[in-house]
Order: sequence, then C-alpha cells, then structure tokens
Amino acid sequence: MTAELLEFLEELSRALIASGNSVTDTERILRSVAESQGVEVEVSVLPTMIIIKAEGEVSRMGLAAQSPGMMPLHQVTEIYRLTDDVTAGRMEVGEALGELRGILRGSHRFGRYGILLGYLILSIGIALLIQPDPDLVIYSSFLSLIAGSLIVVGYGNRRLSLIMPVLASFTVSGVAFFLINTGAVAVSGNLTLLVPPLIYFIPGVTLTTGIYELASGELVSGSSRVIYGCMVLLLLLFGVLMGMQLNRFPQEEFAAIKISAMSYSPYLGAFIFAVGIYLFLSVYRSDFPWILLVLYNALMGQQLGNVAGGGLLGAFLGALSMTLVARGIELAGKTPHFVTLYPAFWFLAPGSLGFIGLANLLGRNYLTSVAEITLFAMTVVAIALGLLVGALLTEPFSDKIRAPGGD
Repeated sequence: MTAELLEFLEELSRALIASGNSVTDTERILRSVAESQGVEVEVSVLPTMIIIKAEGEVSRMGLAAQSPGMMPLHQVTEIYRLTDDVTAGRMEVGEALGELRGILRGSHRFGRYGILLGYLILSIGIALLIQPDPDLVIYSSFLSLIAGSLIVVGYGNRRLSLIMPVLASFTVSGVAFFLINTGAVAVSGNLTLLVPPLIYFIPGVTLTTGIYELASGELVSGSSRVIYGCMVLLLLLFGVLMGMQLNRFPQEEFAAIKISAMSYSPYLGAFIFAVGIYLFLSVYRSDFPWILLVLYNALMGQQLGNVAGGGLLGAFLGALSMTLVARGIELAGKTPHFVTLYPAFWFLAPGSLGFIGLANLLGRNYLTSVAEITLFAMTVVAIALGLLVGALLTEPFSDKIRAPGGD
C-alpha cells in the first residue's frame, strides 16, 4: 500500500508542478492525500526534484523545469477533483493513479484553432486594459496573430518552447518596427504595442509565485523561480533588440507611452480576456463564470486601491480580493482556486511592467527605466503579499480540497 501511495504521490507532484502550482501548495496537497490514507509522510519539493519519505521508504524523482506556457486548465480541474476523491475516500489510490495518467494524456479541448483564436481574443482584452486606443488595439491584434501562430507551431514541442520567447519577441518586434519604418502603421515606437502579443511569454506569474514562495520560507524554489523569470524577461528583451536592430529603428524613438483608459475599457477588457482564456487555456464551461467573477474582483480591488493609496495598494488589494474570492469558490465546491487565480495573475499584469521597464533601456530612457523596474519589483511584492495574506486568512477553512467534475 505504501509503495503504491508513493507512486501516486510522485505522479501527482509531477502534475501539480507542471501546472504551475507553488511548492507550498504542492506539499500541502501531498501531505493531505497521505494523511487520508493513514500514512505520515515527509515531503520536500525542490525546483527539479521531490523527496517523499514514508515508513522508511524514500521516493526520488526528477522534475522538468517549467517551460513557458500552461497545462490546460480543464486538466488542472480534473487533477484537483481526483485529489479530492482520494482524500474523501471515494477512490482507491491504485484506481486514482490510472485516472491521473489518463488525465495527463488528454489533449486541449479546442485544438490548435481554439488556441489561436483564444490567444487573439485574450490579447485584445489585455490591450483594452493597458492601451485602450483603437489604432493600437488593432495593430497589436495583428501582431498577436503572429505570436499566436508561433505558439500553435510550438505547442507540445518541449525543445522549441525553450527558444520560443526569443523567437516570438524577435518576430513580433521585427514586424512591428518594419511596419512603423515603412509608414504602414501610424504609430510611433510605443513599446506597449508589444505587450499584448507577448503576454503569454511575459513571466509575471512565475515571478509572483517565486516571491510568494520566498515569503513562505521556500528559499530554494522561490529564488529559482525569480531567477528563471528574470532570465525570460532578458530573453524577451534580447529578441526585441534584434528586431529593432534588424530594422535600424532609432533607439531614441522607442519609449513607453501611457494612454488614459476609457471608463469602460477595463471592464470590457476583462470580459474579452476571460473569453479568450476560456478558449486558449481549455477551460471547462462550468468554471468560466467563476473565473470571470475572480477577474472582476481583482479588477475592482485594484481600482479601489489605486484610488485610495496608489498603484501598490491597488496591486495588494487586487491580489487579496481575488485570493479570498477564489478560495471561497473552492470551499463552496465549485472550482479549484488555482484555476480561477491563474488568469487573474495575467490580468494584474505585473510581468508587463518589468518588460516595459527593461525595454525602456533600449530607448535610452534610463531614469524612466529605473523607475519602471522599481515599480515592477514593488508591484510583484505587493501581489505576493496579497496572495499570502489571503491564503493565511482562508487556511483555517481549507482542510478539504473540493472540485467537481467539469463539462
């Protein structure tokens, strides 16, 4: 029984890490499953290895580094549902192991065309949030089609995904600067034009999760995620620099131009973004309303904080409100908190601030760049703190993971 349980915990930990779960949540889930089987385990999750010790037996396994992207969210829902079934005694460990492997062999619900269409739609939502200018939304949507096509080409290809951040940023920036140079588009070198097409590769979730893990005492995993996230940002910046130099685009004309949001654009953007996420990340139909609810809670919490005390308070309140609502939805037996929180990470867009801050260096806007990078670092910390406080407030009620099957 113990050997079979260890095998299941090993496979489960692989799935949780691949989905992007923090090591804090992964360790908690593994211990909960083991305790439900009457076995006490010691679990240590590292960036590339997990060690599980139970009754004198040790199971070691290598874990591949998380590549850019995300496991389809319907699979994440199924994994949480399966974990709940085992914990509640509704399924034997041996049966659950086979079910888990079947879940991981599953494919995207909407196929490659759904991925491409979903990415186009969600990038429009992001554009309405950060650059609600009709011309820029149209141009960035065209660039998103290019980036989405590259994502589809590289989907499921582990080796290609490793170079995809550079390839995508080079291709997108190369096309963008070519169109600007030839006068085909009537925009200047506004680097916010590049954020929606590259949002998939910008590691805001990785960086925020890393800071969250550091604050939770997971020093090895947290620092590894932060370093990895910073490296991906530099790879994106390198691709943009190559695209700029290929077109001989003047660096002095490259800058972040802030655009005042229309009163309704963030709310419209949130809905369009959620529709895109539904297609792009293969969300169950039953999970979609809860994702939308968490998105709007994050948006309203962020705007309330912005009005009351500025952007950092807005980031903290946005993260806190979305965490409380997501945990409440999970405790009510609806949708796993990770499934509803993950899209909201993208929408709070901490990674785009870092990308813009670094990219400002290319335009030799050094003081602006330092200010943007500092704001980015503090925003990531504020979001991570909001997540941590929300998790602490809901921890007494989180004895049981609940997630129904999707449709």
